[in-house]
Amino acid sequence: MAISISRTSLLTNIKAMRPMLIAAAIVISLDQVTKEIIRKTIAINGKIEVIKGYLEISYAENTGAAFGMFRGQNRIFIIVSLAAIGFIILYYRQFKDNIWMRISLGLLMGGALGNLIDRVAFHYVTDFIRVRWWLMHLRWWPAFNVADASVCIGAVMLIVGMIKRSKSISQQTNGSMSP
Repeated sequence: MAISISRTSLLTNIKAMRPMLIAAAIVISLDQVTKEIIRKTIAINGKIEVIKGYLEISYAENTGAAFGMFRGQNRIFIIVSLAAIGFIILYYRQFKDNIWMRISLGLLMGGALGNLIDRVAFHYVTDFIRVRWWLMHLRWWPAFNVADASVCIGAVMLIVGMIKRSKSISQQTNGSMSP
């Protein structure tokens, strides 16, 4: 009897994780394919201007974090990535009926795993997307990759979801106290 309960529980957990795992798998696939293409072509041939003066594809090896901070701390970033992935796996259970939040966690996980793969395999992260922002007086934003973009999008989605959730809880609490 205990075996069938644990199988049922496991299947339920896997089904619940499906949106998160699918989002993560898509991000990891896109991230690793694009990085491999960049390493085999752009690293050798230079850069490609997609929109002259505003968007280019160029090769960069980042041994640090965002904006190149903390260069050469690869081991620390591996540990932080593993901790973040563990936290995401534990945290998803709070969102049993919220696909938005599960997808946001999947984007975060996919981004963390995409860059973790690079850190373990190459001891750096391959960055290649460069944009020039008018908000920054037309300065180039530091190079980034699909995994980085996924982490940013996932974080924004998570924040939006948490705000919506807190408003919903607040309305339920205020509604239940009304006469």
